[in-house]
Amino acid sequence: MATVWTIPIDITSRWLDNAEVQNFLASNDLDNASPDPLVRIAQFADVTKSLQRHIGHTFSSVQGAATALFDGIDGGVPVALKLAALRLILKEVYQTRHAPQPFSKRVAEELGTYVYALVDPRSRSVFYVGTGRGNRVYGYVWEALAENEHRQTLEDSEPDGAEVRAATIARIRQIYDSGLEVEHYVVAHRVPDSGRIADAVQDGLIGALGLMEGSVVANVASGARKHRAIPIDDLVLQYEAEPVPKLPTPCVVLEVPETSRRGVTSEEVYELSRGPWEAGSAVRNTEDIPVIVFADNIVRAAYRANSWSSVARPGDTALWRFTGESDPELETQFVNKRIASAQVGLSKWPTHGWVPHLTHARPGR
Repeated sequence: MATVWTIPIDITSRWLDNAEVQNFLASNDLDNASPDPLVRIAQFADVTKSLQRHIGHTFSSVQGAATALFDGIDGGVPVALKLAALRLILKEVYQTRHAPQPFSKRVAEELGTYVYALVDPRSRSVFYVGTGRGNRVYGYVWEALAENEHRQTLEDSEPDGAEVRAATIARIRQIYDSGLEVEHYVVAHRVPDSGRIADAVQDGLIGALGLMEGSVVANVASGARKHRAIPIDDLVLQYEAEPVPKLPTPCVVLEVPETSRRGVTSEEVYELSRGPWEAGSAVRNTEDIPVIVFADNIVRAAYRANSWSSVARPGDTALWRFTGESDPELETQFVNKRIASAQVGLSKWPTHGWVPHLTHARPGR
């Protein structure tokens, strides 16, 4: 077990809610603290700004964390406020995360040449974007973790210079030392060897920018589904997963892209899946109709809809939200398996995500 001091991305809200901080702001008799509330508020604001500047940083010692956070603040920081900050960012790392495993030849062939991005989970920032084939997406992580056996599976080498290489490896080691792991995203794959290279590069950049909080790119709005960055684990699952069996009739198939988000909980998947949807009377009047939820062509959840409630909306089209329960039997049959639009009689999935499958003949409503 190791002890580190990491400033998480949600530090501001945690800092504002911290009981020690609130006590510092409200008390007049703390050691080494000014009796003047305006002075204490100013000191609190200085530490808040320092914590925000250091989001994503990890320190291996309390001295290192204290030096980085407090030494540049004019007038110093009271002991009570220092202790509150250091306790808040302290983290015990019980187990180092395992290195990613090479994926199969089949997955490598499906990916072809791809553009990938490495994300630091501490700050949700992209710190490296590269291209490659095979297991190249894992190359720097394997090097940082001295996984030499895995590195022998790489088909090509990174073209980066020594400075970029060293900085990337150092960042990766800091992430793993903090008890977290690098997040790997593919932002474009099956990149052609010739021809539409410029379009493939643009798609990759759009996908990479989509990973960054607050990024606003004009052409993401129209192409977000097509160019969305996908976690490499999801692509591996997609290309290795067995196809779903024959769908029940009737049922509803829902495409909900957000359900593939890294770290999403089962409760969040349910809330994301409920709607609102343009559910017709045939669906709403079918008792306990199965609801199959998927993202990136992989089924994420399966429910039985018990009831539907209308959602207020301007205009003539009524929208509906379902209430239901997960169905263990359906989950066993469908979850983590690959689904294709042809299985419901479509050439491609509709952009609105709502696919009623009421008959064997054609999708209905």
